[in-house]
Order: sequence, then C-alpha cells, then structure tokens
Amino acid sequence: MKTRFDRRKVLQMMMGSPLLTSCLKAQKTQMSGTSQDAVSGPKKFLFVFTAMGGASINDCFLARRASEVKDAATLNVFPDLLVKSVDGTDLRAVDMAADAIGALPFPVKAVQSRFLNKYKNDIMVATCTGTAVAHPVAQQRSVTGYDAWNGRTLQEAVAAQYGRGMLLPNINMATVGYAEHGRDRTLPSFAMAEPVPDPAFFPFSLHGYKGLQGVPDDALVAMARQLRDQKLEPQSAFYQTFGASPLIQDWMKYRARQSVFENSDAINKLNPFADSKDLPFKNFGLDPNRDGEILREVFPDIGPDPLQTQALLAYLSVTQGLTCTATFGLGMNVTIDGKDEDNPLLTNTPTAFDYSHNAHRSTQAVLWHRILDTLDRLITLLKVTEYQNGESYWDHSMIYIATEFGRDKTRRENLREFPTGHDVNNGVVIISPLVNGGRVLGGVDNKTLKTYGFDPETGDPEPGREMTEKEIYAGMLHALGVDTSGSGLPSMRAMRRKA
Repeated sequence: MKTRFDRRKVLQMMMGSPLLTSCLKAQKTQMSGTSQDAVSGPKKFLFVFTAMGGASINDCFLARRASEVKDAATLNVFPDLLVKSVDGTDLRAVDMAADAIGALPFPVKAVQSRFLNKYKNDIMVATCTGTAVAHPVAQQRSVTGYDAWNGRTLQEAVAAQYGRGMLLPNINMATVGYAEHGRDRTLPSFAMAEPVPDPAFFPFSLHGYKGLQGVPDDALVAMARQLRDQKLEPQSAFYQTFGASPLIQDWMKYRARQSVFENSDAINKLNPFADSKDLPFKNFGLDPNRDGEILREVFPDIGPDPLQTQALLAYLSVTQGLTCTATFGLGMNVTIDGKDEDNPLLTNTPTAFDYSHNAHRSTQAVLWHRILDTLDRLITLLKVTEYQNGESYWDHSMIYIATEFGRDKTRRENLREFPTGHDVNNGVVIISPLVNGGRVLGGVDNKTLKTYGFDPETGDPEPGREMTEKEIYAGMLHALGVDTSGSGLPSMRAMRRKA
C-alpha cells in the first residue's frame, strides 16, 4: 500500500489493473456497515452530476454533421470531421480545439470520443423536453421530474429505499436549485440531503473532538458527556422549561448520534489528503485514508480542483458504506488549472454552461470534456472497488447528468462561434450498467435539430412525441429498483436494461 507509483503503473490502474483492484478490495473490507442493512438484496447507488447552466445534447451525444442537415449554415452543426461515430451505437462524439472561449483567452482541446468509446455499452441518451428556462426552477425539476412523486427528488427516493441505517444516505455538494430539498412531507427524515458546502473540509465535521490538540482522551470525554447528559442538563432551568419541546428532543436525538459518526472513523476514512508539512494530520491524532496515495493518482488535483474533490468524496462516501446517493458537479465560479503558469487552462467558465450566452461552441466543448474526464475517473474507481460477491460498485451504480435545459439550435450564418439562449428541448444522459446502454432513445430532427421522443415500452423512435420530465424521472427510479408503488409514475420499460 505504500509503494510509489510511476506513470506506467498509473496508466495500468486507470485501465482497471489487478493492483488497483486488490488495493481497493482491501479498503472495502473496512467499511463500517453491511451492504444489506435495510433492503433484501444489494443496494443501488445514484450519483447526480449537476451540469449547471444548460448542457446541450446537440453538442455532444447527439451532435450532427453539416452534411446531414439541409440548412447547415444556420443550425448548430459541426464540420463533418469533428463528429465521431461510436461503433455499434447511434451515439456521437465531438473532438475539437479552439484558441479561445469567446473573449476569454484560454485554449480549448476537447476530446469526447475517448469516453464514449470506453463506456458506450453503459451510456443511454433519452430525449426530453423540459418545462422551464429559469435556472433554479429548471434545476429542481430535473431532479423531481416536475414534482412527479409528491415533489420527492430522485436522491430522496433512492435514499428512502436504500439508505435506512446509513449515517449519510444522501449528500449534496451542489448549489442553487440542485441543492434544494424536495416537497414530499411523507419522506422519511433520514432520506433528506445533507448539504456539503466544502468537500475538502467536510470529513473534519464528523467527529466531536478528534483533530484538536490537547484534547482529553476518549475515556475522559465520555465521562464529561455522561455528566452533561445525566446531571448537568436535567438540572438546568433551560432544560426543565423547554426539554419537552419537539425541537429540543430532535436536537438531543441528533446529538446522541455523534458517537456513531465517531465510531465509524469517518473523519479519517473520508480524508484522502496526504500527511505533510502543510497538512500535519498526525500531529493532531489523525490518520487519513490508507488508500490515499492510490486515490490521488486517479484524482491528482484534489484540493485545488473543486470538481475532483467533490467526485472523490462522492466515491469515498459510497464505498465506505455511509452513503447511497451523492450529488456534485459544476458551480457558478470560474476555475483554472494553473499547473502550467505559462499556459493555464480554464476548467469552468463564468456561470458554467450558461456562458454559452457569450460563446456557445467553445463553452460546450470545454465543459463537456471536463464532465466526461471527471466521470471517467469516478467510474474507474467504482469498477475496481468490490461491493460484494465479486461484483463492483459500478455494477450497482447509476450516474445521471442533470441539466436544466438545452440551448438554441440556430446560429448566425456560418459563424464558428456564436451566442445561444435557453431552449427547453434537450435530452438527458444516463451512464449505468442498469440502463438500456448503447442506445439513443428518441432522435433528432435534421431539419430543426429539435429532439423527438420514443415509445416508453419498446424505445422505438416516435417523431412528433415529446418525452416529459416525469417520464425520465420514472425510468431512472425503476432502473434503480426503487419501489414506486402508489406514486402514479408511468412505466418506462425502454429505459431498463433487464426489463
């Protein structure tokens, strides 16, 4: 576990080598809980990636070549050579480069084909037409299916099904509408999302006193807590006045759970950073995740890169048995990869995909590349981490790329860079061995570039039909094995691999 890794070994690990598999299999055996605490059979895991600002399906998985479209000069199509077909599927990839992102003097080199060819059998695109172009509203509808199940979010539904007994069944690192709770008052309280505003510091909030220098030992802390609970608080005027209040009782209940978090050692298991001069964890009695070196090889930019840090926390939370659904993704703030000071790269534009108002094509290219690169790293780890009975976590996982809406399908004549507004017409991307992978459900009208729908049972294309947010929401929950009895959700057999 302490072996130094050279570049060749890192490349081997990214391909799922036995070395990485064996190391992470060892990590799995140290999980604090079992994998079947509250449901019969294995759990399922949902990762929601928030593609903030309007990721256009026409600029990635459903891109069109100029030669395929009659009005190519005024529609958002690409030179033929930039669009790559994915063998055995109707999926498309765009590989392109640009000198700048509109007025931002940062180069773009975006390669989508590598990811699509690697995971094509697990990628499903389903066309969809949304109902809002206001960011917060559209964001929440992308995870509630426009209140399809009493306003319950996808993440809440998965946590209610698989999260009972977990310490953090539903964590959410997103912002704005993606970060909001659902509206279902019948939802079990444990299934509500735990907000994580800073994934790098979050692990240190999971212990009451570890990490403080000079703190008394565990036995003394336990004695102090016992004195507080049994003697001091019951005698206080405040407790005698308000102790029966439901709010105070809730506080007491949640405070009592602190010891469960502490006993799980989540403060160390979720910390992937190395002990160093700048981060002297051992001086504070901390012992970061023992697989940290391997994890940092796959996610080399944790810390400075907020997206890699979020993705790694999502992976650790799930594989350490704490979580069954994690939400993370692009934010509104600019981020830059400054490792090469002479040639820095922009890794998130202002307002993410919504910078398409200024520079559509390069914004879409750099951010789709960024998404696929991050998800490739996450899937790599999930594939080589054993869940149970020789199956990996990836065998039981789903990634949903959630976007509020699409973008305009038109451009001014022959412009290579152009602005776009919001358009409710788009599609969703779901990556999972649980869905009908290698498929495009629906299609694109080559006259307008608008997407059209499909038969919910067979998946056959149906020009003129529009798929609703409710239908896509239902299809994902059914693929995840969530019991939706009484919800009124429609059957979406076409989206399930083993329907």
